[in-house]
Amino acid sequence: MPEAISPDIVVYLCTNCIPQGVNLPRQWNQDGSRIVVREVPCSGKMDGQYLLHAMEGGARGFCVVACPKGECHLSQGNYRAEIRVRTVRRLLAEIGLPPERAQLVHFSPVDPPPHLEQLVRSTVERICSLGENPLRAAR
Repeated sequence: MPEAISPDIVVYLCTNCIPQGVNLPRQWNQDGSRIVVREVPCSGKMDGQYLLHAMEGGARGFCVVACPKGECHLSQGNYRAEIRVRTVRRLLAEIGLPPERAQLVHFSPVDPPPHLEQLVRSTVERICSLGENPLRAAR
């Protein structure tokens, strides 16, 4: 059985952040990296274990898209996501990886729909600029 190709960058997108009528691709290539978008019911459901698992799998990094502060549809999901991403950033720094490989951005479904794709693509570009994940080479 062939080995699954792991994504270079994973974007975890809160379904409550997606404006009506937005058609963000679920995967694409950008700057030589394979990007995969995974919808989650709430950014607060992203456990640090899953985020670290993406890094261990060789991803260059990840981005969590959460509701703006104070506007979470499920009360405190964006707050929880912020704490978890901050924790993962600290852990990455402890093992010698740039903490910028873990990104959290905020987007509101009332913002203009094209801004979501621009926000995600610019965040992906920042992660791509960090180069390959040294953990991928170690695998």
